[in-house]
Amino acid sequence: MKNVTTDFPALMKHCLKHFVTELKDRDDFDVRASERKCVICSKMTTVPEYRFYEKKEWTPAINEQSINCKSCTDQKELAKVLKANHISTKEYLSKRFEKQYWEIPDDLKHAGFKNFLVDSNSNVFEAKRTSIEYVKKFTEIEPERRYNLLIMGNPGTGKTHLVTAIARTLRKKGFLVGFITTGKLLGKIQSTFNKGSSYTKEDIYKDIKRFDLLILDDLGSEAKSKDEFDWSKKELFEIVNLRIRKPTIYTTNYNEKHLPTAIGERVYSRLYNNTKFIKLVTDDYRKKFLIK
Repeated sequence: MKNVTTDFPALMKHCLKHFVTELKDRDDFDVRASERKCVICSKMTTVPEYRFYEKKEWTPAINEQSINCKSCTDQKELAKVLKANHISTKEYLSKRFEKQYWEIPDDLKHAGFKNFLVDSNSNVFEAKRTSIEYVKKFTEIEPERRYNLLIMGNPGTGKTHLVTAIARTLRKKGFLVGFITTGKLLGKIQSTFNKGSSYTKEDIYKDIKRFDLLILDDLGSEAKSKDEFDWSKKELFEIVNLRIRKPTIYTTNYNEKHLPTAIGERVYSRLYNNTKFIKLVTDDYRKKFLIK
C-alpha cells in the first residue's frame, strides 16, 4: 500500500491542475497547504498554494477574496439553500433554536403574566409590573438601549415564571429568544469536545450572540467540583462577554452576598454592566419583592 502522506502532494498537484487554469498543462510547480485568514471571520483556515520552480512567491489556488473557513462556507451554502426554498434566515434560526435552546420547564409551558396571580397591593405585584414594563420597552426602544435583568431569590419565589412570561411574550412577537439553564448551556459547550461532535465551541458561541434575548436560568448551580467551578467560571465570563450590548436575563437562587462566590468575582462584576436587579426575598413564607 502506498503511503498516503507521501502521495498527498502528488494528489494535490493533480487536483490543482484541474481547477487552476495556468496549471493545466504544466508540471513545473510545487504545492503545499498553508494557513490563511478567512475573509469573513478572520479565523485561520487551510488553503492550497502553488509555486512555479523559477518563482519564490507562493500563490493561493483560490482567489484571495474567496478564502473562507469551513464554518463560513457552510453558512454561505445554507443561505443559498434557504433562499432557493424561500425560507428566511430568521425563520430557519427560530426553528433550530427552538430545538436546541428553548427549554421551558414542563410545568410552565403556559406560564404568562395573566396567570401570574398576585395581590395588586403586594410587593410581588411590583415585580410583575417591572417585568411587563421590560417587555414593553424591549419592543419600543432601539436595540442598543435594551438592558439586562438579574432576578435573585429563593426557590419558589416566582423567578422562573416571570422570565418564562417574558420569553413567551417576546417570542410570539417575532424575536429570537433563548431559554436555557446555565448548566445545560455549559453542558452543550462541553459536549463539543467529544469525539465526533457535529458542533464546535465556536458554533455555540455564534449562536449565543445571535439571540435578540437570551434567558439563562439558575445561574450559579452549574458547578459541583473545583475543576468544574474553574472551567465554568471561565466559560461564564466568555458568555457574559459575548452578550455585551445584547440583552440577557439571569435568574439565581443566590443573593448579592453569595453569588460572587458561586460564579466568580469577575463574572459577577461583569453582570453589573447595563443590568437592573430584581430581588425576590421570602420571610416566614411571605414573599417580599425589592426592586432596585
